[in-house]
Amino acid sequence: MEQHTDILIFDVGLGQSIFVYPRIAPQYGMLVDCGHEDDFHPVDFLIEKGFIHKNALGQDTLGNLTITNYDQDHFSGIENLRNKVGIWTTSFVHNLTSNEIKQLKDDVTTQLEHVCYLKDTYIHPVPTFTPPYTVQRFSLEKGDLENHDTNNLSQVVFVEHHGTTVCISGDLEHKGWTALIQKYPAVKDWLAKTNVFVASHHGRENGYCPDVFSHCAPECIVISDKGIVHDTQRDMASLYGNHVNGHGVYINDRARKVLTTRDDGHLWLQLHPGSIRIYRNFSHA
Repeated sequence: MEQHTDILIFDVGLGQSIFVYPRIAPQYGMLVDCGHEDDFHPVDFLIEKGFIHKNALGQDTLGNLTITNYDQDHFSGIENLRNKVGIWTTSFVHNLTSNEIKQLKDDVTTQLEHVCYLKDTYIHPVPTFTPPYTVQRFSLEKGDLENHDTNNLSQVVFVEHHGTTVCISGDLEHKGWTALIQKYPAVKDWLAKTNVFVASHHGRENGYCPDVFSHCAPECIVISDKGIVHDTQRDMASLYGNHVNGHGVYINDRARKVLTTRDDGHLWLQLHPGSIRIYRNFSHA
């Protein structure tokens, strides 16, 4: 039996959707955010390719849904997701109530209603949910920031398996990172062992925090974002690349420090004991 864990980072334009799949225990598949683009929903791909576990009743079941941020691009596909699979557990940040989230939004969408329903329904821990990978989550409270917003109240999610750690940082901005590192010293420890860093706020300028890289020297950085149309997107890949350890990772015998969904498409990471394999566009996996 294959022991490695797959991490699929989907190209959903301006959005995020990342699937963690432990092959040794597929019932613990975890979807971090459920953004989508046009007619492409990651859950449809996952079902078609057999990544979604079927329970004893033959029903498609997702082990965990994690939402890092309460902006629409992080959960735009949630209605389709709920129509296609049963969700065993959820991990939503609880620094805002559902009413507070809605008050911050100009438009309370159907998708946001789905998020708030799950947030207010899945309120008890599930002791039997014991995945083979390790997850550590950090987030701020409203009182930690003078002016809070949904970006800086994102949760940062670290996933570790086979000695490899991936950091998924939601939409945290510079001031949020600074406050998070100051509040939780353990964040430094997790950053220090991070191998793959998913840039916060889709790699935009306001998500970049130099202090993060005082503690973190990853093997590669991933940016999940749409095509460049704003100045806040320009030159960020080069800036992030300065913080990568060594020559980066090798894809088709070429060293890469920064990967972006807008240029590289869907990304498939395989976490093996002592190594990471990365494929672009899923074409060689």
